[in-house]
Amino acid sequence: MNDIDAEFNSLMDRIRTGEQEAAWQLLELYGPHILRVVRRHLSEKLRSKFDSIDFVQSVWASFFRQPDCVHRFGRPHELVAFLVSIARNKVYDEMRRRVRAQKYNVDREQALEDMPTSEPDMREPIDTRQPRPSEVAVVREQWTQLFESQPPRYQRILELRFRGASYAEIADSLQIHERTARRVVDDVVSAVEG
Repeated sequence: MNDIDAEFNSLMDRIRTGEQEAAWQLLELYGPHILRVVRRHLSEKLRSKFDSIDFVQSVWASFFRQPDCVHRFGRPHELVAFLVSIARNKVYDEMRRRVRAQKYNVDREQALEDMPTSEPDMREPIDTRQPRPSEVAVVREQWTQLFESQPPRYQRILELRFRGASYAEIADSLQIHERTARRVVDDVVSAVEG
């Protein structure tokens, strides 16, 4: 038995006794092998869905869940071959699940910029001529305060005008002169703009 095999068997013996430091040492020594296999076999479509480390952790969980695994290996290359096969199977299983299952099928996904739409192109800059909601809220608050500060007769003139009544209709309805209705509306609008 060479030195590498002796070191490996010593490490596995320590793991069998439940020594946590030995388990961490095993992860550090053989984890990179698993990671390389996962990265080599994980398709581009799934890289955005999964972190390679997730698969590595899953492999270790499977390994440590089977107590007989620790007793099974006498040489490092046997352990590496076993861990690599678990990693490859986990990646392939997930790839099959993501392609076959309609719910998770990554082939059905489409980039937002490639999607046809009847709406205007959302990548176009926002029309800055339109008031922002906060600006609308401020103007509405100012308008409400100004409206409520007017005498009831002026409030009625403003209300009719904003409902679409012409100045002639307002004058007829309130028994006032048309110029009076126009002057009240002009004064209030000027106060809002000013």
